[in-house]
Amino acid sequence: MPLNKKVNLLDVGARDGIGWPWNTMQEDTLDVILVEPDPVEAKALKDQGHGRILPYALWNGETTLTLNINNSPGTSSVFEANMPFLQQFDDSQRFEVKDKITLKTKTIDNLAKNNEIDLVDFVKIDVQGGELAILQGGEKFFKKNIVGLEAEVEFAPMYKDQPLFSDIDVFAREKLGLELWDISKVHWKYQQKNYKTPLKGRLIFGDALYLRPISTLNEWLSAMDKEIASEKLHALIATTIAYGFLDYTFAIINTSFSKEYLSKKEEEIIAKHLRKISSSVYPFKNGSGLLSHILNILMYSFKPTHEGWANGESRIGSKKTLFFWWS
Repeated sequence: MPLNKKVNLLDVGARDGIGWPWNTMQEDTLDVILVEPDPVEAKALKDQGHGRILPYALWNGETTLTLNINNSPGTSSVFEANMPFLQQFDDSQRFEVKDKITLKTKTIDNLAKNNEIDLVDFVKIDVQGGELAILQGGEKFFKKNIVGLEAEVEFAPMYKDQPLFSDIDVFAREKLGLELWDISKVHWKYQQKNYKTPLKGRLIFGDALYLRPISTLNEWLSAMDKEIASEKLHALIATTIAYGFLDYTFAIINTSFSKEYLSKKEEEIIAKHLRKISSSVYPFKNGSGLLSHILNILMYSFKPTHEGWANGESRIGSKKTLFFWWS
């Protein structure tokens, strides 16, 4: 971000620390709260100094839940693994339970009410099926505060009775006032002898990015104190730049109402930064269908997979490497 403004990130299910694109931002432009209920992982995060750690289990109410610690810790969930479904694919033993932890849950709205959480601009949630319940428990706070959301979403029932993408999508749009911007997808292949080709299997899960849309942005900002609204607009601009949606950044600063929250100097600095980073090597004005087709064939011939049966897209949004933008 070209301006000295901080983005406040809430990372729920923070195993392994901050992910892309937030791990590319300068430390002085990012404040982080990491929420991790697994006590072993929470201690590891604290020892690594990734940010402020809240060792809580979040939900849509204050209750008691059992966290299933699975053979592969990244698959651990308060939901029971749907083994009849998972056993159709390789490596299903990753989801088998090796330990159980009883947790008392909290809600985001209550944490905010008790001043344990205050400034949050963007929330990332990856909790293996519990994303919707956490959003429900923070509906009031999130609707008022966040400019965007990245949530892991499932398109197939990896866990018993878990919400799927459609449930989260409806909630994010109708309750939080956000719009879907992008999805990264992971595909799995059913068990077979030959996994090499074709590459794509069944769509299983992914990550969904939601941002606050221009159509309601002015109304949302005008309900706040002007200084706070200015900080929220800066956070949205920083978020769109981080994820590589520069067209949206340009659209935001070109709105008539953005001048209420951005000074002329700030607008010029942002525009200059956008012109600089948006430049790229792009040999043909409208691309080349033939060359794209050939290069895509070559790319997929070398595309990495997980032991031949699982493959996914690298990330949400776009990233610039040297002189090239790619996604």
